[in-house]
Amino acid sequence: MTRMYRQPHEAFLAEWLGISYPPGTWSTNVRLGKVTGTGIERLSPEERRMLQGAFGAQADAVVVLKDKVVIVEAMIRHEPGALEDLIKYEMLFKETEEYKTSWGKPIEKILLTPLDLPFHVKLAKSFGVRVVQYKPLWIMDYLSTLPHRHQTGRLGAIHYPEKRK
Repeated sequence: MTRMYRQPHEAFLAEWLGISYPPGTWSTNVRLGKVTGTGIERLSPEERRMLQGAFGAQADAVVVLKDKVVIVEAMIRHEPGALEDLIKYEMLFKETEEYKTSWGKPIEKILLTPLDLPFHVKLAKSFGVRVVQYKPLWIMDYLSTLPHRHQTGRLGAIHYPEKRK
């Protein structure tokens, strides 16, 4: 039997954003950073944007509120590097010209996932990242169709060691 390819990532992210933030405050697939290099000034804005897409970073979502900015990375299946990406996105946000008026706002980093990841929650906290677990029924149905190793996160059974006294 051939398994149909499905991409639930965008729907998962958009649904959560729509529930969590006011309309018009968020954008998805946001290119972050500033393209630099010799001769860049000779390129048109469209060419620079194309370079940014090919060689730059792209956050799953950026939410701009009156009092803060929220950068979101959605992870349905465990993807190593998601925490690291959020740290990079925070740095690159502060170089992204279209957000210049928000550079001074505090930045909240969110890793959005349906997975139960106690180890990663504590690890993320140590990097200033908040893990938000969002489990709509349809995403849990989707996860149940995947091999078991994709239904749980790596180190899912491991608990972060508590500090010894």
